[in-house]
Amino acid sequence: MTRQGRDKQGDAQLSRRVFLGSTLAVSALSALGGARFARAASGPIILRFGAAQAPATANVRAMELFRDELGKLSGGQFKVEVYPSGQLGSFRETMEATQLGTQQMQVATPSIASPFARKMDVMSLLFLAGSKEKVFAAMEGDFGKRLGTAMEEVGFKILAWWDAAPRHFLNNRRPINTPADLKGLKMRVQESPVWVKSMTALGANPVALDFKELFSALQQNVIDGYEGLATDVDKQSMHQVVKYMSLSSHLFDVFGVYINKRLYEGLTSEQQRMLNEAMRTATVWQRRTQAADVAESQAKLLKVMQVNDISPANRKLFAEKVRPVYREFERDLGKDLIDEAIKALS
Repeated sequence: MTRQGRDKQGDAQLSRRVFLGSTLAVSALSALGGARFARAASGPIILRFGAAQAPATANVRAMELFRDELGKLSGGQFKVEVYPSGQLGSFRETMEATQLGTQQMQVATPSIASPFARKMDVMSLLFLAGSKEKVFAAMEGDFGKRLGTAMEEVGFKILAWWDAAPRHFLNNRRPINTPADLKGLKMRVQESPVWVKSMTALGANPVALDFKELFSALQQNVIDGYEGLATDVDKQSMHQVVKYMSLSSHLFDVFGVYINKRLYEGLTSEQQRMLNEAMRTATVWQRRTQAADVAESQAKLLKVMQVNDISPANRKLFAEKVRPVYREFERDLGKDLIDEAIKALS
């Protein structure tokens, strides 16, 4: 079998596994019924809320603000338990737990949600979005509603979109200025077919790893680098194990705030109102704080890492390399969805 044939067979097998897993999970959830989520007569509704980020990040502080606001608004009807730093498990484990209802809420990027709803991977198309403002306008409009519907079909409700900021290339070999500089580098990517294909198109050797494994993989030279957020490099002390940061802004990423759909729909309208209001407060705060944190983190990293800008002309070289990947995923994601993304985001 040719390499192309093996790739197509592998993609098909992944799609079948993801579909089967999501279908079984939703079926199991339906069988459980609403009893799991009913408020106990003697206590509040427990919301276990997880994230991969460290306690100092805007995400976790926003989760704590949501906890405090919801507690005040509901008069103690809810008890939100915040679990940072991947305490509840890997990305896959926590999303599966949220889908089933054994965990109630999780913060994750669209690529992390894509194994459950493939349409979410449209947000992983690199060098597409023109600005953070474009992204949020799209996510709060019809485009975002379409992704929300895709997640609801597999047992999640998206409560909010939080700011993740631009993602950049980081590695221990050399500064990245053109696609040629990525050639042969073992780069960690998120668990997403679009990510894997995109980094391959740029000449890198992609390695799918959970975020919890990243620090040790860099420390032990299992990988050469990765791509990520300046705030994570700073607040998770990744600068201790990675040398170069190249400001590529290849993706203006967002975090979805996911809640188990059946739990949400089992709340009273008044409880939903209070939960939504607390989330709006947390979302406004998170977006404002994340923007400030990004500027602060980049200023710190300039002092402890080798940081380089990538010129607009060179960014076009990267964009040209990954554009064929868009067409490659028209069947899986839908040509109309990709065209809508290009129109809304670029």
